[in-house]
Amino acid sequence: MKFKYSVLFVLSLFLTIGLVLQAEAGTSKRTGTNAADELLIPVGARGTALGGANLSTVIGTEAIFYNPAGLGMMDGAAEVLFSHQQYLADIGVNYAAIGARTGVGNIGLSLKSLSFGDIPVTTEDAPEGTGATFSPNFMTVGISFARSMTDRITAGINLKLINESIMSTNANALAFDLGVQYRTGMGVNIGVSMKNIGSSIKYSGQNLEKLVGVPGSEPTAADRRMAIPAEKAELPSVFEIGLSYDYVPVEKVNMSFMGNFRNHNFQNDEVLAGAEFDYAKTVFLRGSYSYQLNSEEDVQGGLSYIYGPAFGFGLAYPLTATTKICFDYAYRMAEYFDANQLFTLTLTF
Repeated sequence: MKFKYSVLFVLSLFLTIGLVLQAEAGTSKRTGTNAADELLIPVGARGTALGGANLSTVIGTEAIFYNPAGLGMMDGAAEVLFSHQQYLADIGVNYAAIGARTGVGNIGLSLKSLSFGDIPVTTEDAPEGTGATFSPNFMTVGISFARSMTDRITAGINLKLINESIMSTNANALAFDLGVQYRTGMGVNIGVSMKNIGSSIKYSGQNLEKLVGVPGSEPTAADRRMAIPAEKAELPSVFEIGLSYDYVPVEKVNMSFMGNFRNHNFQNDEVLAGAEFDYAKTVFLRGSYSYQLNSEEDVQGGLSYIYGPAFGFGLAYPLTATTKICFDYAYRMAEYFDANQLFTLTLTF
């Protein structure tokens, strides 16, 4: 009985915090004023094809990003995931994660990095470029823990270190994610998560320093090196709650219908809907649609929210009695840009 009340307390706490975040919800007027937007870029082909609506059903290492509670429902004793995404403006997003069972719960490690390619160096004296190039390095490293609280309830947490470096200037921040999943046993699943709750981020480094002459000093006096202070910026926190329903029309065929409400602190909220069809846990077909509430028009008269439909498929193949390999692909449409494409390979042991 005490455990039942503790579970209710945890769920109530999530909902209370969610209501607080809703009261402080972002609007289009705050868009672009946060830092570390790379935290919002989805990873994993399955979750992307489902538009992120799989909050209540995602399991294994892919759950580390969407809802850390799902790490507690990992299929095997260990799992390794590799994912690559061709994101907007030819930015590459690489993601790797590993999870393992222990005697007290499941643990996971994850690494997410962005590849921008070589960017020409420009200066006031050489606005067309100096001939040199640089490549920013955005990286997020996480450690995760999740466990089953009952046969139907799992909870999980991520601790993340965010690092951004541009030439000789860098910034760091710490953040955490919390998640809970509840499976009713009647085909209905519930998921709740809070993500990117943490410290502000502030840039510092040699590129924010400049040689200036001190007013009133002798003409022959050497210039002084002055640091230009950078402003702190908040992380893009997100609160999500999702529902799903599993339907088995015939043997070996499963259909899942899911939906999420996503509350942002720096942009308008989103409603996500997705569906997945699988045959014998071997062949998977997925589709989704994302919609932003109160989205405004852009300069061309279209909606400023660039995402909408996403599609994908997956193939799973047992290598041995205890080892399985899965390949997943996702295609997410984006207005004004080439579509995002993701490839994910997962090994379960």
